[in-house]
Amino acid sequence: MSSEQRPTVGYIGLGAMGAPMVANLCRAGYDLKVASRSRGPIEAAVALGATATEDLAALARSVSVLCICVPTSSDVDQVVSDLLPGLGAGTIVLDCSTIDPEVERELHERVAATGARYLDAPLSGGTIGAEAGTLTVMVGGDAAVLDEVRPVLGAVASTVVHVGGPGMGQVVKLCNNLIYAAQMVAVSEAAALAVASGADLERLVEVIEASSGNCVALQTRFPVPGVLEHSPATKGWAPGFATRWMLKDLDLALAWAATQQVATAFTAHAKDFHRAAVDNGSGGEDFSSVAKVVFRRSNLPTLEG
Repeated sequence: MSSEQRPTVGYIGLGAMGAPMVANLCRAGYDLKVASRSRGPIEAAVALGATATEDLAALARSVSVLCICVPTSSDVDQVVSDLLPGLGAGTIVLDCSTIDPEVERELHERVAATGARYLDAPLSGGTIGAEAGTLTVMVGGDAAVLDEVRPVLGAVASTVVHVGGPGMGQVVKLCNNLIYAAQMVAVSEAAALAVASGADLERLVEVIEASSGNCVALQTRFPVPGVLEHSPATKGWAPGFATRWMLKDLDLALAWAATQQVATAFTAHAKDFHRAAVDNGSGGEDFSSVAKVVFRRSNLPTLEG
């Protein structure tokens, strides 16, 4: 597409990330066509000016940039299979999901065989970043193709980085999330130790934010209700990023690390807590709810929102 053309954009998957991204694309003035399993987000997108469709092959034929944001590798595989009859030269597919890097590489090849082009473009920033249009996008694939769609990504993200060839966006995303999950468990354990010791939690956060233990999990997700006004713990564990999806990403990271023969003891530790949180009914809550598991195992009072 030329720099003068404003592409027609298709978006498949209007979940916690996709719905606010679609809203930002509509506000940016893009001609947008959307498809999703859930009717509510579709109706909201239509109210903002988008057009709804259920035929994915027809959708692929009618747009020049096509974004996918669905939960799992099998979901992306099915969406791409449904799109294939409508794909051809001139279409760029962006997979904004977080999936298995090897599956992603296979999808690059399947899409390329139609004449269309493909980028893996997973996201970081959670629903807050999606709503604000300040996401980080880590992109795997052809850098020249990314240059063509940077204006589209600029409507939803403040940072867009080309990180390598096919599948490398997914590798970088899994590296990011295994760090974040480990941070969250460490912050939860520190919070439990502070509570058990009778420490002033607000002063604890103040000191650590100015010290070497500072991290995003501490700043945004301190897991004791009432300590941070904006923390999910204070808001009834409403998810910016649900525990079940962090668990999924940890499974992906561990599986990928095994193929690369990389030791991942901390990631396995983090997975244990996220698995327990999901098993205890916190799968739909923010992933900071792993603190409930830490507190329970520490014989501390149950955390409530």
